Amino acid sequence: MSDLGGFSLFELFRAEAETHAAALSDGLVRLEGTSDASVVEPLMRAAHSIKGAARVIGLDIAVRLAHAMEDVLVAMQKGREAIQPSRIDQLLAGTDLLASLAKIDEASVPSWSGENEPALDALVEALRAVPPASKPASAPAPTPAPTPSPTPSPTPAVAPTPEPAQAPAKMHETAVAAPAAPSAAAAPARASSVRVTAEKLDRLLQLAGETMLEARRLGGLRDEALELKRELVRLEDELDRLRTETRRAGIDPSTLAPARGAVERGQARVVSHLLAIEGAIRRGEETSTELYHEVLSSRMRPFADATASLSRTVRDLSRQLGKDARLEVVGEQVPVDRDVLARLDAPLNHMLRNALDHGVEMPDERRARGKPQQAVLRVEARHHAGMLRIRVSDDGRGIDLESLRERIVRKALASGDMAATLDRQELLEFLFLPGFSTAKEVTDISGRGVGLDVVQSTAREIGGTARIETDLGRGTAFELELPITLSVIRALLVEVAGEILAFPLARIERVLRPEASELRTVEGRIQLLLDGASIGVVDAARVLALAESRRAAERESLVVLGGALGGSRGAADGDLYALAVDGLVGEEDLVVRPLDPRFGKVPHLSAAAVRESGEPVLIVDTEDLLQSMRAALSEGRLRGARPMHALGARRAQRVLVVDDSATVREVERQILKRMGFEVETAVDGLDGWHTLRDGVFDLVVSDIDMPRMNGIEFVRTLRGDARFAAVPVIVVSYKDREEDRLAGLEAGATAYLTKGAFQDRTFADTVRDLVHGLDDIERGEKVEEGR
Repeated sequence: MSDLGGFSLFELFRAEAETHAAALSDGLVRLEGTSDASVVEPLMRAAHSIKGAARVIGLDIAVRLAHAMEDVLVAMQKGREAIQPSRIDQLLAGTDLLASLAKIDEASVPSWSGENEPALDALVEALRAVPPASKPASAPAPTPAPTPSPTPSPTPAVAPTPEPAQAPAKMHETAVAAPAAPSAAAAPARASSVRVTAEKLDRLLQLAGETMLEARRLGGLRDEALELKRELVRLEDELDRLRTETRRAGIDPSTLAPARGAVERGQARVVSHLLAIEGAIRRGEETSTELYHEVLSSRMRPFADATASLSRTVRDLSRQLGKDARLEVVGEQVPVDRDVLARLDAPLNHMLRNALDHGVEMPDERRARGKPQQAVLRVEARHHAGMLRIRVSDDGRGIDLESLRERIVRKALASGDMAATLDRQELLEFLFLPGFSTAKEVTDISGRGVGLDVVQSTAREIGGTARIETDLGRGTAFELELPITLSVIRALLVEVAGEILAFPLARIERVLRPEASELRTVEGRIQLLLDGASIGVVDAARVLALAESRRAAERESLVVLGGALGGSRGAADGDLYALAVDGLVGEEDLVVRPLDPRFGKVPHLSAAAVRESGEPVLIVDTEDLLQSMRAALSEGRLRGARPMHALGARRAQRVLVVDDSATVREVERQILKRMGFEVETAVDGLDGWHTLRDGVFDLVVSDIDMPRMNGIEFVRTLRGDARFAAVPVIVVSYKDREEDRLAGLEAGATAYLTKGAFQDRTFADTVRDLVHGLDDIERGEKVEEGR
């Protein structure tokens, strides 16, 4: 029996209809590819449950539709009607109507009914009519089908689906007993459940964590009892000394007997209380730890929650494109934090749509290549090295790297010479750029170059990575590595300038205490020799602005950051950085608590936590820190650490380049350096704003489409500060529409160029026009770096 208190009947109907509609959509797609009538039974029960729930709240329009769908499913189960694609289309259309009904509020029901009733009536009539081409299916093996319950069940035994997208209060269904099996047919016994809001569940998790910490703090009472016991022992020793002295003084020592008896009774009571405290601490820690992990597990949902609608997406889109494809999902029961699951819908849909439109060939082409006519798309989920690894692959045509290289040059993202030097992985990274697409024309499916950008930005936002693998003629795979949960992290605690900071272990490549011989100075900066490669060393206190940096000789502990999640990349990849810290404290599991939103985005910090000892600790935003370290080392120096030029020396003019594309940043940096500028780079608007505030710049070059803070917001922010009101700003964007140009200029940009300007003199000429004194620089009056 479910606890339904606290929610209106319509809210309960919405949640139940959402769950059953998702199960119907997924199950009908599976039914289309099989002749097994037993697959129909859970679908019939789902339609029956929606009908019963709608009847309870008096929603006749939904009752009629669900009843007609149930009749068709019963006919298919009993073999009276063949399982045909046309019939599946009708049932899916009915499922879509029921799903849309589950997304509106109660006040909108009359208007929804008025708009959809004609289509619904036509669909009901079509469902009631026997299709002309319908033939009874070959007699299936008799399968006893349980008669649907006459009353709706508020807790259906079907695969769980994502939370209702537009419910008044976000809902999260938590199993009180063990998680139910994914199929109704396989799990007739249903675990009872209770619906609670996600906010209450988060608060419950926080309280469970605090309970666990409080139980561990009981150790202080044990320590106090032990100290009391030691005091009584010292008192007993003192009484023994007094008894000896009284005997020597001729005084009867029996006068001290009452005191000694009191001490002995006190010792006995302390020992008894100490044993009781030890038992209470043990039981409290066991219970609170079990409670904490149970509450934590309630946040975990099966990966199937994120894939419930994907089979339908692949079916409908492949038919729209005239292709033949099916979806295989592996790892449906892999547990994932519900907050991570909520972010997976868009990336998974984009990757599958991209695979179907660009990767999968037409049936004739597949047969000509000796492939099966039906393409196979696979979505796989598994845990690996403490991370969630999701792989979306197809067996299509793959990506032609040479064609990709040519398109990069045509879109003026790199010169021909530079594009020729790009390796396989660098070429594939261009696919993640905003606005980049390999499609020859824009359709309603793809071609605008926004899908894969969403995949990468979503992965980065939740602390993960995205990468592409391809084999020409055999297929392409997209792989995401994401945190399993955003609620709890395993972290390394370090000391920096007297502060204890936590670094998530997922982005730590290595922790070491190098010998002096492993550190060397190269062009004025400290380098670590690691596995035969030189890794830049940055002082954590300096980057985090906690204190002055220490002397190199004092560096004892280094935390090596970067590479791919899970440490799959090595030093040779050139994406590793060594962070010098004062000391290593240890590893702990931390319950992540968001910072107060009134702080805004705090540079280099992502959240806070409370240690087992009860001390607060700040959690470092590793990606943000890595970006600052890249910027600090890109010119062979730490940001803000360059010595002042000698009095009277001419200052080299400096340009800040802000772009989230590493390739575009490098193109702009090389052009500007050849023109004689000192160039500093930033990876997005927020990083650019921090960089701008920390230095002096004569020109800013910025992209528009960037994560965290886009170019328009960045320009408006800098124009809002009197210090930068006169700094020229060039916006260089893929967008070449007039409204985009006007938006950039209205935000405060001095000039607006498209990225095709790299191929001619437009970019360089604009820079010359905006920056004074360039002629002197071009005549060779440059100031060497570090002078």
